[in-house]
Amino acid sequence: MKKKFSRHWPYLITGPVLSFMLILFWYFNQNYLSQDKTAAVLLLENPVLTFGLIIFGSFISAFIFGEFGLKTPLTYEPLVFSLLGGFLMGVGATVAAMSVHSAVLFNLAGIFNLTAFMITKGWIYAGSMVLGGFLGSKLLIYLTLKTKYLKKDFFIPRAFTLKRNQRIIFYLLICLYVFLILAILLFSKLDFKGRISFILASMLLIIFGAITERGTICMSSMLKEWFIAASGYVWRNILFTIMCLAFFYQAGLRLSLYQPIVLEKYIQNPNLLIFGSVLMGFGFIFADGCFIGSLWKAGQGNVINMIGILGMLVGIGLSQLSISKVTASLKISNVPNHLDAIMPPLMFLALLWIAGILLFLIFKPKHYRY
Repeated sequence: MKKKFSRHWPYLITGPVLSFMLILFWYFNQNYLSQDKTAAVLLLENPVLTFGLIIFGSFISAFIFGEFGLKTPLTYEPLVFSLLGGFLMGVGATVAAMSVHSAVLFNLAGIFNLTAFMITKGWIYAGSMVLGGFLGSKLLIYLTLKTKYLKKDFFIPRAFTLKRNQRIIFYLLICLYVFLILAILLFSKLDFKGRISFILASMLLIIFGAITERGTICMSSMLKEWFIAASGYVWRNILFTIMCLAFFYQAGLRLSLYQPIVLEKYIQNPNLLIFGSVLMGFGFIFADGCFIGSLWKAGQGNVINMIGILGMLVGIGLSQLSISKVTASLKISNVPNHLDAIMPPLMFLALLWIAGILLFLIFKPKHYRY
């Protein structure tokens, strides 16, 4: 049988490229975004705009590499699951307080930044998210088998599947995004520095979308590989990116390129963090995409992920209205939120790389399914 080679990046490319891009954004965030809640920051913290720019980047990448095409499920059942999963993702992120630290990419790339920057919250999130993914995988299999006789065919007009029409959609979306960005620059209350910051951040978000699409970065795909397909490919991209990001971050600190990350000293509430992270992992499975994966898969034209993003936005919006009243009455725990209180950064870096290399040697991936 002839071996098929993927057009997507292997982990040896994805890890350094994505981690360098995240460090670049971290530097940009430290110097241009994080000082005050400027108008540029408020714009970029709007999930509709931020998600849209990342989807746009992945859309361009998918179109260039021949991956774009309107992808619909065979039945309506995955759409219902995706809407529910996206909603749970949004609620879980709010409950776990995973989006309170900084603007834009830091929130979306928490699995990378928080773990690589030695933040305890990130490691608790990672473990709890895997647990939620395990539970979600088992329930998804059960529900899929139980509902197999209730499925109805999903209809999609043929006009949307024609390559010529997809090319027209591509150019129309480019014009739409350019128009929106120009409208924001012309009519928003941004000073000159704010406009430059917004333009640069928008470019970084678009590049981020393209890189994650090429690297197939998705926690949902990783969890489904583990618990449903008994395989493993995406986890290598994720793990190696964390390893590279930790190295670049520590190197930048020692070269005085930026200031170290400053977050709360103690985790606000570990129980809410664990519960919210489990909800996120559970939602990832049903939505067929994590926060990052849902965006680049939507950029490839996947209707399931478009529905999941809608559920995610609804979940974030509704939960933010009520969770603030709950968290205001909670006492701060005594769990330190920085691992450097437990071990030196260089020891952490060495242990992370040793553990990562051993895992790569022990666990061989099965065939690439994307």
